[in-house]
Amino acid sequence: MSEGPECQQKHQEHTAYAIADFKPTYTIRFTNIDGYEVGMLDFNGPGLAFEGNAEESAIVFMTYVGEIFKQRLEQEYQRGLTEGKNQ
Repeated sequence: MSEGPECQQKHQEHTAYAIADFKPTYTIRFTNIDGYEVGMLDFNGPGLAFEGNAEESAIVFMTYVGEIFKQRLEQEYQRGLTEGKNQ
């Protein structure tokens, strides 16, 4: 294995042109437990569009929100418990 200049590659510089070409996508995708997409909210156009199975997507969304809410409640409970012990 050679260690000379022939194994080195020129560093590629990121340019403003490359960043300007990046177009973000504003979507929320809902996937079921098997990893299959069951719905998508699309915010890219002038309005909000939904495609997919609304009922299954709603279940996925509410399950996710419920888990986040549960975690938040547990964090607040632990914080209150710790603060109560420190008084």
